[in-house]
Amino acid sequence: MAGSFGVVNTSLEIQAGYSLPAHLALTANFMTGGNNNSSASFEDYSKNNYFEGTIGYYKTFENIGVFEIYGGYGRGSQKHAFTYKENNGRFSWTTVPDGSADLSFSKIFVQPDIGVKTDWLEGAISCRLSVLNFYEIEIYNSVYHLEGLYLLEQNSTPWLLEPAITFRGGPKSIKGQIQVVAAKNLTNSSMNFEHVRINIGLFFSLSNKRPEN
Repeated sequence: MAGSFGVVNTSLEIQAGYSLPAHLALTANFMTGGNNNSSASFEDYSKNNYFEGTIGYYKTFENIGVFEIYGGYGRGSQKHAFTYKENNGRFSWTTVPDGSADLSFSKIFVQPDIGVKTDWLEGAISCRLSVLNFYEIEIYNSVYHLEGLYLLEQNSTPWLLEPAITFRGGPKSIKGQIQVVAAKNLTNSSMNFEHVRINIGLFFSLSNKRPEN
């Protein structure tokens, strides 16, 4: 379980994994969150929910090394209410409502990673390549955010590259975790995506040790 802190949203993230025979594994990930800057005179928020599942292969080497590769599919939704800063004169600004937007999306991805694992410390480097599909993009009464929303409609299947580095420390059954994830839009770099996200949380191990070979 981890708290996720990004440039745009703060989220709660829950991950689970299960090892199968023949060096196969299943994982699942659920994330929910957003932000809320609303006041009595306007609404300004974002809400997001996302779930994904993966199946993958892992292999240990040199006693402490681990290589993994996963493929997966995810689905999510977002709801946004926008505002705009209106200039009333010198050094005077008023926040005014600027409509809202709802959207849904799916994601297909592949993610290899390589790392080291000891009794008390773990570290890994990964790189996820994914293609998103945004659909059901509904826009309500927005003016100043239309350019970005129309850009999303015109580039509704962007490719993302997401390198990450993960560290864990602690005893075998429970470890603290910190992860830094970057994101680059390979389709259109001018689209509004989070560029960096930091995950901080706890990792619980409830299963037996993985096979060594």
